[in-house]
Amino acid sequence: MSSTTTFDIKIKSIPRDPRNTLIMACPEPSLASIVAIEYLVETLKMEEIGSIKPRGHVPIVTVIDGAAKLPYRLFFDREHAIVVIRQHVPIPPMLYRQFVDKILDWAEDNAVGRVVCLTSTPLLGEQESDNVYFVSEEEHVDEYKQLGLIPLREATITGIEAVFLDSVLSRNINGVLLLAESKVLTAINRLIESGKLSSHKDVLTILNQMVGRYGPDVTAALKLVKALSKVVGFDIPADKLAEHASKYAFLIDKNLEMYMKPPKEEELPVYY
Repeated sequence: MSSTTTFDIKIKSIPRDPRNTLIMACPEPSLASIVAIEYLVETLKMEEIGSIKPRGHVPIVTVIDGAAKLPYRLFFDREHAIVVIRQHVPIPPMLYRQFVDKILDWAEDNAVGRVVCLTSTPLLGEQESDNVYFVSEEEHVDEYKQLGLIPLREATITGIEAVFLDSVLSRNINGVLLLAESKVLTAINRLIESGKLSSHKDVLTILNQMVGRYGPDVTAALKLVKALSKVVGFDIPADKLAEHASKYAFLIDKNLEMYMKPPKEEELPVYY
């Protein structure tokens, strides 16, 4: 990779454990994936091990209960060999490939065997289900099916989810994308497909009202946490997830703004 990276990266090494799993989010407006990541950091009392800072961008610091938090931080749970990446603010789409490549470079250097990316999807059937869907390399499909996860069938994926898959599947890492159905994303799709809204700004306004009122999609976040329990092989307690999610409702505006910005066609995820 070129030395002219647009990121400043400071991450500690971790023990070379065959269980090492890296968990990250593909940010989307329901905040399900971001809430799941934050819940892991808090519940497992994870140790901060590093940060990633884009160069040349206006600094962004989020504040939660008086504590200032840089948006792109890495945390480590030594007992369970889990690393997570906090992303309070979405990485700009044009930088996402470089962001993922830098993370995966570090993962390979530290013997991370599995990388999990969390996201959500509009309803895939007539009614919402508790299923969590997955996409992985062909040789790992049976492994995830045996965990009770459902393969995503006959889909075309674009956007940052596709960037993640393209990056991780070209390496010697077991990479998997986990998708939970979200009512928020279903609402987005229906609003856009209705043709009744004249601009992205109209969609954004309505979504801010809807999601701002009800908060992050806790149901989808809960599905992701339960799926992660299966993947990492231990039970992650989820009894306080709803209470935890309420802390992060203020991040919705930023994620919706990034997601709903008038896009280049290749930047948004599409599921067929």
